[in-house]
Amino acid sequence: MKLVLLSIMFLPMTVASTTAQVRPADIPRQIYGKVQVVDATTLEFRKSAQTVRLAGYEAPRLEQTATSDGVDWPVGQVSRAWMVLRTLGQDVNCAPIARDANGVILAHCFVGETNLAATAIAEGIGYAFNHRGEPQVPAYFDIERKARGLGYGVWSSPDLLPPWLYTASSGNGEKARASTSEPDTSLPLPLPVVPARSSTPNDVHGG
Repeated sequence: MKLVLLSIMFLPMTVASTTAQVRPADIPRQIYGKVQVVDATTLEFRKSAQTVRLAGYEAPRLEQTATSDGVDWPVGQVSRAWMVLRTLGQDVNCAPIARDANGVILAHCFVGETNLAATAIAEGIGYAFNHRGEPQVPAYFDIERKARGLGYGVWSSPDLLPPWLYTASSGNGEKARASTSEPDTSLPLPLPVVPARSSTPNDVHGG
């Protein structure tokens, strides 16, 4: 866990360097203030009404559920609640780096010195994930490998589908599995982690 914390501590320096290199001219250098959590990866700044999505991070869909040690729990709601608790009443400082395909600002966001995406990944709240055409954040995959190996959060539920393989049925809201469990090989993958015990980690991760 100490290594995870050290990795997160060094991220602000890495983020600052990356931001300076790739930030387009049509987005602000900084967005700061109180936010409304739209979903587990998206924040809306109250005063400016600017919407920001956390770069390099993905979280379970709101309706998803997980099963850990025989106990069902609302993993999607937990991931959103985690973000609410981390930002409620706090000033959030975001460093924009790009826009996604829908024009939404992508940013690295902090509360104090806490990198929200990196901390969520370290605690097993969500996943390191790079959408096609968006800036990559390799450091997040290093953090995720540690959380995955320790079985934190989303990694404690072997049958939980990552959000990019999950679809919700429009008819009854039940989970539907993708036609294949193989991840998209065009996306960056974390290295496999095999714990000392006989069980193996979730093999459908495709960040």
